[in-house]
Amino acid sequence: MRDHLRADARAEVASGRLILWLPVLFGVGILLYFGAAQEPSLIAACAVTLAIAAIAVLARAQPVSFAVLLAALALAMGFALARAHTAWVDHPILLPPPGPVRLTGYIEQVERRPKADRVLLRVIAAEGRGLALTPSLVRLSLGRGFAPPAGTQVSILARLLPPMEPAMPGGHDFGRSPWFLGIEAVGFALGRPKLVATPEAPPLSVRIGMVIEQVRLGIGGRIRQSLNGYQADIAVALVVGDRTAISPAIEESMRVSGLTHVLSISGLHMAMVAGTLFALVRGLLAAVPGLALSFPIKTTAALVALAGSAGYLVLSGNDWPAQRSFYMLAIVLVGVMVGRAALNLRTVAVAATVVLALGPQAILEAGTQMSFAATLALVAVFQSVKGIWSRSRNGPVAWQMLVKGTLFLAALSLTSLVAGAATAPYAALHFQRLGTYGLLSNLAAMPAVEFMVMPFGLAGVLLMPFGWDFLVWPVMGWGIEIMVRVSDFVAALPGADARTDMVGPAAAGAATLALLCLCLLRGTLMLAAVPPAIAAVLLLGAPQRPDMLVAPNAQTVAVRGSDGRLSVIGAKTNRLVVEQWLSHEGDTRKADARDLDAAFRCDPTGCVARLPDGARIAVAHRVESLELDCLEASILITPFAPPAACAAHVLTPTHLSRTGTLTLFRRDGRDGASEHRIDRASAPGALVRQDRAVEGGVRSRPAAASSPPTSPGGPGPAPATAFRGPQPPSAPSAAPESDAPDAARATDATSDVSDRIDGLRRMRPRRMAADHHAALKRQALADRAERARRKAASSAIADQPPTVRVTVRNPDPSHPNASVSGLDAVSPPRTIAPDATTPTSSAHASKAIAQESPPDASPAEASTPQGARAQAAIAQTVPMAAKETFAARWRVVPTRAPGVQRPWMPVLPVSPEPVTNPDIATERAAEDATAEP
Repeated sequence: MRDHLRADARAEVASGRLILWLPVLFGVGILLYFGAAQEPSLIAACAVTLAIAAIAVLARAQPVSFAVLLAALALAMGFALARAHTAWVDHPILLPPPGPVRLTGYIEQVERRPKADRVLLRVIAAEGRGLALTPSLVRLSLGRGFAPPAGTQVSILARLLPPMEPAMPGGHDFGRSPWFLGIEAVGFALGRPKLVATPEAPPLSVRIGMVIEQVRLGIGGRIRQSLNGYQADIAVALVVGDRTAISPAIEESMRVSGLTHVLSISGLHMAMVAGTLFALVRGLLAAVPGLALSFPIKTTAALVALAGSAGYLVLSGNDWPAQRSFYMLAIVLVGVMVGRAALNLRTVAVAATVVLALGPQAILEAGTQMSFAATLALVAVFQSVKGIWSRSRNGPVAWQMLVKGTLFLAALSLTSLVAGAATAPYAALHFQRLGTYGLLSNLAAMPAVEFMVMPFGLAGVLLMPFGWDFLVWPVMGWGIEIMVRVSDFVAALPGADARTDMVGPAAAGAATLALLCLCLLRGTLMLAAVPPAIAAVLLLGAPQRPDMLVAPNAQTVAVRGSDGRLSVIGAKTNRLVVEQWLSHEGDTRKADARDLDAAFRCDPTGCVARLPDGARIAVAHRVESLELDCLEASILITPFAPPAACAAHVLTPTHLSRTGTLTLFRRDGRDGASEHRIDRASAPGALVRQDRAVEGGVRSRPAAASSPPTSPGGPGPAPATAFRGPQPPSAPSAAPESDAPDAARATDATSDVSDRIDGLRRMRPRRMAADHHAALKRQALADRAERARRKAASSAIADQPPTVRVTVRNPDPSHPNASVSGLDAVSPPRTIAPDATTPTSSAHASKAIAQESPPDASPAEASTPQGARAQAAIAQTVPMAAKETFAARWRVVPTRAPGVQRPWMPVLPVSPEPVTNPDIATERAAEDATAEP
């Protein structure tokens, strides 16, 4: 075995096949560049590349050293070229102003979609309050049918949006590709665009776009004169690259059945167009004996095929997948012109290098990865079986036809099988989909595509100038009909829409290395693919799913319900992000699913949800709900400023704008709702957490421990309402000795609330409205009485140095002082009396401190400096305790990690930490500066 390995290694080196690994290392260098947290230095990257090149030239006489240096040079060149490409396209990112802006410019590109139009506007003037700079290229969404033709000069009132970032950690960066295309801002139009006229001629790019758009519209109109319905929509998509008219149902059917690659103009279409032109031109020239013997008809046919492919690229919209396929096809045709093999592994290597050099960011796109994986696998497989095809040329004509027909079907099956297997890891990684019946659908539909759809589509374009195209469009429509029927049949099979989240980046990387070893090595060296293949299998597995996701707008929130699926609110205002969350977990639901918010209970002021472990999540929509949410929730998401002594962990848009979407994971199964419970007896004036019952979709406070309030109609308990403001204070009661009586009272309160809600449902609407307004009035009176009581309590502070009690919470249930109910274990309180040797500074406020004041304190004692500092410590007790316990209970993963900043990411302003009381903070800072160590 060892001898075989050595012999194969020598043969591999002697044949020069190791050069096939240089594009791989070139791509690895590009990946290293995009993986950096900060933008690398262009000078340093170029200097390292030149140094390695110089050393490689000096060491070319030593084969081993030269090979190693050549590999390092390919790696450094990929890194440096990616950095240089970023510097070439570098442009600022426009942060949206607070109001609308007036943009004037030329329509450069138009996309007419089923629900809205989208245009690319070349801006020449911009006006708006807060607009930092004038963007040069803006992509806007307009109402359906509002977009004027390309080349039109318009004035549009638009609202610009923040740059789109990944929907979750590790997700696709939606802002990177537009940035590399030169798009500086995105947004939507407010109304119809207004046509304006100026004596200036439009830019050259706009004039070229006008001509191309007119040709595309003309071809599309001729197709629709002969075909109707989805046949016309798909024919237009295949000929001119306009997919906007294809219905979502057909798109989904093609995607599920594994035929969606037919709708996207890529290598398949380029190869069919070039192959048809090459065969047509070569056959016509070969029919003339004089030309066949004296003229290079093969070179001429390749040149015509190259020109036709370039025209098809421009006609189809010049998208990046089509460009990538054209570059690869051009290299193949140039090789035919100079007499080299049409398609081999070296051709694929050169094409990959050219594509990555022209657009390094393409290596991160799913289309590039799947395209090169399929091409590499197909070329390697067909090179190994090409001898079988040559043997079919021997024997009688009937035998040759039978063998060739059988080989064609076998080649079609092998193509689908190999391409599907090579692209499966990337489809599962990026789209969480598996092509269960891809082989079946391709075997049934591809003959119609290859012999009816694409050839007759090309014939229609060639016959259009002569007016005879109406003869071939119906044949193309019959082929499309066959393809769609096959797609619908396969998509309806059980298990066709298979979803999975088992493939992560590590597993896909190991599968890529195994594919490269299988395709680029020969003989026993192919065994090198076994270790990465085994690693890919071992790395398969569903990742840890988050318990909660919060979008940057602080209104779209997802929590994991008891059924293990995500439950989302705010999905309609953030459809793309929500569908990315669901798709990442293999969930087939859409943003408009009816049961998507099943775990939330909402009223006009906000929504609440409870995780399976008992933790409560609150989303506040109005300011009046903040105080109650602070009492009851472990996490509060709100666009408003929370109270200073809020016991919940608060997430606001200001915080989320710096982190992107937050994913939260529970560290244990404890109930986060009881993490910030504070004893009123030890902290006068502090907020007291109470349990809340969620019944029937209405959020209500439980009944107080004391006698319930009376309703306006007479004695008896008042009906529960959906009002979520602060409730009237209950009569003071002694602190319970254990948590068991507290749990019993909570159970009774929940039962009481359930009875009240049942009674409320039976009441007439008018009585409900009257009770609701009466409850609002009671709440207002109770708020006034509560504020007066707290003001009197805060004034009753002794003149002597305050005595504080530090409560240390031990999360270990085995602690000797742990409660019976299994909640937080509390160590015995310690009393600390500050004196001259214990300076009071802002650092002491970070501890969990509760002020003890005697009930007979004088109101005048609150005016002392020590009393003011003690009250400030009380105000900061709850937030700091909430922050510490939140970090202990939750693991937070931001979409944008701290310290990561690249040119295509918006630069976020640095915001200072919030200060609860500026006056007291300034006083503390002055005292700390003068205090002796």
